[in-house]
Amino acid sequence: MRKIPYIFATLLLAACTDGGTPTCVGPNGACGFDGLTPDKNRFIDNAATSNRRINMMIALNDAQVGKYIQHRLIGYTDTSVTDYAAVAQTALAIANGDAIADNIDDSTRRAAMYVVDPELFTACGDASDGAGCIDNWRVDNATLLATRLTELRARADFLDITEINFSTAAGADKKLRFLINSDGQINGINFDGVDYTRNGDTNVFTDTEGATLTYKSGVMDTDSGIPNLSYSDFGVYQITADGVAGKNIPFAGGYESRRIAESRIMDAIDGNLEFSGAAVGTVTNSENKNLDIRDERAFLVFNKSDGVSTLTANFANWYNVTLSRDMNATNGNIIFSNYVGTADFRLPDDVKSGTADINMGYYGAAPTSGIPTEATGLVHYKNDTNGIQMDVAFGVKNK
Repeated sequence: MRKIPYIFATLLLAACTDGGTPTCVGPNGACGFDGLTPDKNRFIDNAATSNRRINMMIALNDAQVGKYIQHRLIGYTDTSVTDYAAVAQTALAIANGDAIADNIDDSTRRAAMYVVDPELFTACGDASDGAGCIDNWRVDNATLLATRLTELRARADFLDITEINFSTAAGADKKLRFLINSDGQINGINFDGVDYTRNGDTNVFTDTEGATLTYKSGVMDTDSGIPNLSYSDFGVYQITADGVAGKNIPFAGGYESRRIAESRIMDAIDGNLEFSGAAVGTVTNSENKNLDIRDERAFLVFNKSDGVSTLTANFANWYNVTLSRDMNATNGNIIFSNYVGTADFRLPDDVKSGTADINMGYYGAAPTSGIPTEATGLVHYKNDTNGIQMDVAFGVKNK
């Protein structure tokens, strides 16, 4: 079977990433390898493939990382390897330009070099100055190493998706959390203390009473090609009980281990950061009628001078909305303009602005760098005069 030439494969892999943040790796990912002959030796993570039918977040448990490291060690005969977790973390350190931890034994170090690239192991495995040899190899193979780092982040970096408690517009105490099996495949959702079991490989989950919860990622639920999010997600979910479908309820959240404090961002960036993506949510009126709203060209700007985050979303069937939030604040100023729609969901004529609650986070592959690659959040606004309520989730990627 013919293999894809290395340079061509590298370009394809690079095209599937954004800002060094991996979202899919290899023909089993979501990068569009249509028409190419699969490499029979490629690594296939069935759990990850199944999970990508729900969202594009990286989610890796011990079993997935172990299988990947075993795959990367095919052909390696130097030493016996049993601690695949240690090999994975050491390989990540090497690819990321970090020093190898002092407590790493020689067997793990040698295997990790092979995982990064067999040529690195050949060049530096027995070098008298191992650290210096690795540094020189990094310089000479910078392009290859960048590609390998992307792959290792997507395949070998432990990220437990069950630890994320997604915030929801249903209430501060009503969290949404994924459940996984031993292989790392998402097999359920817990919402507000109720477990819903996944229906096959779909994004629909059912509880013991027959109610269903449909999880609609803002990345997956689109035709416009919104950039993938690796460390956070946003969107809406819908619960259907006794044949009655509830309204779409926004959610958002991400990995705390990949969250970047805004003060850290301020110190790290040289100028404003610009993000683009989508905003999706629901407007509810005093009669409990609901209007679904969505903008697939939402923008977020993080201002270097004062740390203010400004979100802009233009909803074709409602208002254009601009929200400005001070650094680390939990609310911000919201401005409404250019109303389009029926009187049912219109704010009072004298209302042009107000205060909205906002819960958001910035995330990235390397939090210590202070440079985020994505952001997600929830926005809530309610007008006390006529009861119009807006709940929106947004997700954006660094442009």
